Amino acid sequence: MLTISPRLRLALHQFYALAIPVMLQLLFMSARNITDIVLTANLGETAVATVGIASKAIMVGMVALAGLASGCSVLGAQYFGHGDLLGLRRSIGLGLLLSLAFILVPVVIVFGFFAEAIIRLASTDPAVIGNAVEYLRIFAGAFAFMAVSAVLGIGLRVSGHAGTATALSLIGVIANVVLCIILINGAGPFPAQGIMGAAWATLFSTALEAVLMLAWIAIRKPELMPRWRDLATLPPGFAGHYLGIAVPSTVNGLIWSLGIFTYGAIYGRIGTHELAIMASLTPLEAISIAVEQGLATATSILLGHRLGQGRFAQARRLGWLYLRISIGTSILLGLMLLLAMPLLLHVFRLDGAAHTVATQVYFIMVITFWIKTINAVGISGVLRSGGDVGAGLKIDVIGQWCVGIPLALLGAFYFGLPLPAVFVLVMLEDVVKAVLTTRRIRCRLWIRSMIQPSLAST
Repeated sequence: MLTISPRLRLALHQFYALAIPVMLQLLFMSARNITDIVLTANLGETAVATVGIASKAIMVGMVALAGLASGCSVLGAQYFGHGDLLGLRRSIGLGLLLSLAFILVPVVIVFGFFAEAIIRLASTDPAVIGNAVEYLRIFAGAFAFMAVSAVLGIGLRVSGHAGTATALSLIGVIANVVLCIILINGAGPFPAQGIMGAAWATLFSTALEAVLMLAWIAIRKPELMPRWRDLATLPPGFAGHYLGIAVPSTVNGLIWSLGIFTYGAIYGRIGTHELAIMASLTPLEAISIAVEQGLATATSILLGHRLGQGRFAQARRLGWLYLRISIGTSILLGLMLLLAMPLLLHVFRLDGAAHTVATQVYFIMVITFWIKTINAVGISGVLRSGGDVGAGLKIDVIGQWCVGIPLALLGAFYFGLPLPAVFVLVMLEDVVKAVLTTRRIRCRLWIRSMIQPSLAST
């Protein structure tokens, strides 16, 4: 009989108590996009392809938001571990200001005025281009509310209220599903708006979630609510620490998401049929990303607490432990997803050749899930917990832009390989990144505290 030591049992409890709510919250967030794809599936292949390619462009903005909020996650975890609520509030406040200032305006401008140029990079189908442009212009306003929810959600997670953030996200998702059903198909006084109804549903539901999160913190945890005087009295170096984490993380996220968009463009240039297949598999991709980032977030926060307390040897041991736990979790989930493959593929009504190709790509996704988990937890969890974000940037650039994208371009347009074979070439990116990531963790350069006595005592 397998026995687990009390110390390991405690570590597992702490890890999953944080990781599972974060996974659920991220799944709820991605469920908005999944809902759009599922509910528009009966509108035809063009509608599915439209939502799929628009979601790739939206991902760029969402990843940039995550990058700007990363300073709140790293510094907030270390300050909370140090017992400094003022430092935590300053991290949250600075994250809100930066997210709204440096994401909202550029996103509204790009999606409002340059959406067509962006979509034309990924598709030559006039119907897909026209629908995707209109979809993005409606969706642009949702980023303001996403920025608020993202930063406040981080504040709740690092301070031990991950379950609350998850519950509020669930309310937002339920609102999105209800609004999608009403606005896509029409109900009562509301006329059917097709895929544009999905965009409006996302806008309204994200606004509701942001308002609920602000209200809960203001009423139940006012000590976490940023105050103007907290930001007006920022000590020297605080903003520099934040930007030193946020800027490389944002650049990293943008380069990575642009790479994902490039992959989508490659699939789209192969054909709308292939683009629709990849869009249909978005829910599987969303599940894997939610699990990976949930495991990475739990790793980053728990290690950040230890680093803020100056417990470096323990942080090093736990870093490897959390990575091993994450790999085991991803392997188990991969087996479950294999068993669920017939059901998930049936949801999207793929048949004939499309079903065969989708099955092959699905299988490749699932069996490489554990490799992607090494990179997600290693880069966004272990390395980022100590502010070693520059290494993650280099690893992503090398793997994606020097390996994955060149191989995908060669496979698709020079050798004319079918979609599953091109996807295998794309996955080689993760193999290279996994080697580089584990080597960087062994260097121990990430084991450091971002807390300075002059800042912690302010």
